[in-house]
Amino acid sequence: MSEAHGPEPGHLMARPARRRRQAGRSLGGRADGTGAPGEPPWRSANRCPRRMTKASSAGGWGRLRAGDEGGEHGHILKIRRPGGPARLRQARRRATPPLCRTARGRREGAGCGSAKGQVTGPLYRRPPTEGGGSCAQNMVRAERNARVVSVDERDNAILQSLLEHKVLTTHQIKSLYFRSLRRCQHRMRELNDLGLISSFPVGRGFGEGRPPTCFILTKTGLAEIAETKGVRASDLSWVPDHGYRASQMLPHRLGVNAFFCALAEASRGHEGHCLATWRPEHWVRTRAAEVKPDGFGRYLHPGGACEFYLEYDRGTEAFGALARKLEGYLRLAAGWTKEQEVLGFPNLLIMVPEGVREGKVGSALRHAIGRLHVKGSLATSFPLYVASEDGLTHLGVLGPVWRHLPTDGDRLSFIDLPAQSRNLYLSIRCVGRYFTDADAGHRRRISPASAPPRFPAGVT
Repeated sequence: MSEAHGPEPGHLMARPARRRRQAGRSLGGRADGTGAPGEPPWRSANRCPRRMTKASSAGGWGRLRAGDEGGEHGHILKIRRPGGPARLRQARRRATPPLCRTARGRREGAGCGSAKGQVTGPLYRRPPTEGGGSCAQNMVRAERNARVVSVDERDNAILQSLLEHKVLTTHQIKSLYFRSLRRCQHRMRELNDLGLISSFPVGRGFGEGRPPTCFILTKTGLAEIAETKGVRASDLSWVPDHGYRASQMLPHRLGVNAFFCALAEASRGHEGHCLATWRPEHWVRTRAAEVKPDGFGRYLHPGGACEFYLEYDRGTEAFGALARKLEGYLRLAAGWTKEQEVLGFPNLLIMVPEGVREGKVGSALRHAIGRLHVKGSLATSFPLYVASEDGLTHLGVLGPVWRHLPTDGDRLSFIDLPAQSRNLYLSIRCVGRYFTDADAGHRRRISPASAPPRFPAGVT
């Protein structure tokens, strides 16, 4: 083809894309119109560094005259570098600094350019921290220090109660250590976040409202108690038991704790009343386990000091087992004094679910007296009193709900039960009163244990 009849410069660029590709094939190059005849695409793409633009070096499109690299007519061709527009956009994004936007009402330029530069030097091993310990040890030490600072005297008392009584609900803990339910819930949530205690809800029937939250002690809480007392954790009587949620004894244990917590709360509303002692089962059982009360208590009132054993009967115990339990108490009362008098013997309080169960307890008592051949005053003066949950709910724990089964007399209030002299228990800390009384030293008692006391200078 002669030059007179050849295509004009730029003629291929004026054609549509489809016809331009066809023209490229006729020239013996690639489908996009580039390259020499018989030349592989990768070689023609790498032979154009002289006229290619900066965009093409980054993977974009570059323009080159075909005559400079083997073209026949000197047309301006577009050749494609490997990478494409995606790599070009990435290169532009890395080269362009991010925009600094300011929030409404913020000072213009505040926070812009405050980002630290990237570390470009060689990476070396981090120098050891102060004290010679590793990073994990320092984290554990810092966590322990934070826990010690945040745990106060009241928290230690709560952990001690969970160690003794195994499980307590939110309302029971409030009755013992708080004056506000909201504050109790907040503090127990904080102790749970520290890992000192664990919580779980109990099931309730339809229409009974939201179930209470139960709290138990964890291994971390046990270590906190051991550190406070200055003993080893293995010396404390604690067995890890995470089966409280599905335990059949959970309602029984919660019922026993609810009675003592109700006594502690009721004592705050009466002048001169005090729950002086509350001991769980493992504190008061006999060596041969003949007598295993659910709890022991000592309640002080203006009339004296009432000591009692508590038995919570939920109606699931058979008649024979109930009779054998009462036989153990009768043997203990018979050996209390040489004259077989029950003077000074603690009262035996049995709490039953309903009034029908009271009659079955009376039948079991008569059966036990007959088997042991109990004679004299012990058979009639044995201090066994029974009350139903319905009566306790309507009249309260201090109300006239206790009936003496050996004589089947009138119901008595808790204050009218046999009591000893109160002179033996004058100076004693009452359960549920130390952290809830509105006195001047209330705030000092719940301050952190590490806080030093403050004494006034005084006037000379």
